[in-house]
Amino acid sequence: MVFFNAMVEIALFSIAITLISRLIQEKLVDKKKQKTHQDRMKENQKKMNDLMKRNDETAKKEMEKLQGEALESMNVIMQGNMKYMIFSLPLFLVFYWVLGQLYGGTPITLPFPLPIIHRNFSFEITSTISWLWWYIYMGVITSIFINIITSALEGAKK
Repeated sequence: MVFFNAMVEIALFSIAITLISRLIQEKLVDKKKQKTHQDRMKENQKKMNDLMKRNDETAKKEMEKLQGEALESMNVIMQGNMKYMIFSLPLFLVFYWVLGQLYGGTPITLPFPLPIIHRNFSFEITSTISWLWWYIYMGVITSIFINIITSALEGAKK
């Protein structure tokens, strides 16, 4: 059931879903905390690589300590990601179902060809794609633009 133009409507849905996802992520995930833990893990990895070259008891004890810290940091990062997924996954499933109900079987004719992969893993470059492929392309493009804009805004704040 197309209201106006399926290509435009799906693009707008995709933009809305991407923006909502980004807002949920901003509210639920502490990026500074995750960045701190990621940096700590990188430092620990470098130290562990140096310690692996040595083969004494103090190096082994130090490696065990660093591995414990790395595991703790990984748990913090995973908890943040899981919290985001718990809230966003139901939303995506509802949007996906709605789009499938509204546009299932509706071909999207583009002014240019795009590559797609079929269910049997055959590859094709075509200008007529399904709603799902258009949604995927628009989601990727929207995410890229939102990341560029937010990075530029964060850079301007610094």
